[in-house]
Amino acid sequence: MTDIFTLSDGAVDRYADILTNVAQALTAGDVRLAEEQLEPVVDDVWMGRLAFHAAPGIGAELRTSRAVSERKRAQVLTRDGFICTYCGGRTIPRCILVAISDVFPHFAYDPHYGRGRIHPAFWALAPEVDHVIAHSGGGTSELTNLTTLHTFCNAQKSDSITTDLPTIEPVSEIADWDGLVPHYPYMVDAGNSQGHRHSAARYHSRWLRNFNLQSLGPIVNPSATVQSDASAPLPTVPDRASCQQRS
Repeated sequence: MTDIFTLSDGAVDRYADILTNVAQALTAGDVRLAEEQLEPVVDDVWMGRLAFHAAPGIGAELRTSRAVSERKRAQVLTRDGFICTYCGGRTIPRCILVAISDVFPHFAYDPHYGRGRIHPAFWALAPEVDHVIAHSGGGTSELTNLTTLHTFCNAQKSDSITTDLPTIEPVSEIADWDGLVPHYPYMVDAGNSQGHRHSAARYHSRWLRNFNLQSLGPIVNPSATVQSDASAPLPTVPDRASCQQRS
């Protein structure tokens, strides 16, 4: 186990590159290769002292997003190209990181972001949707006043005197980053056959719908089998070859 107390300058890119390889392997159905790709960082554990602003419970609403629906958050992340507008780094939606943790429990997830109980990749890569003009300062929750930023960046910003976010343009070389979203159904499918499901019932079903994706099969939880809501048709999941080409 490797204790991580702070995120180095290259942490975002390192974790994003490794998890891209993991996602590609899971999409190809090769869990063993995915495990090998994750091996260099799988035992990293966050021991820093940043505060995570969330209510108790898996999939809890974020402090800054209480008036922002999950669907709208997915729209903001997609609009921003899954890039943190505070630091310009790549993000990977928390639900996708949770799906990886479902397959590989040593890639630790804790809904409270507790020290010693969560992998630092959740701090480094998971995005939040925050207000450009702070909610406390009269900012609305319209799409035009919402932006994407890392959990780490949001925690740093929340601890500063400045409450409004200075935004930057995403850097061109990662403008086509997709947040590993096309791989998400294959990660959820892999979690059905091994590992440990961390999420509450319908968590992955909801987020698949939020990103206009469809599960490959029933989403199994420890105490219940959850199937996608059939009340509305969903788009076809991209095939494995197209996912690999996009990454």
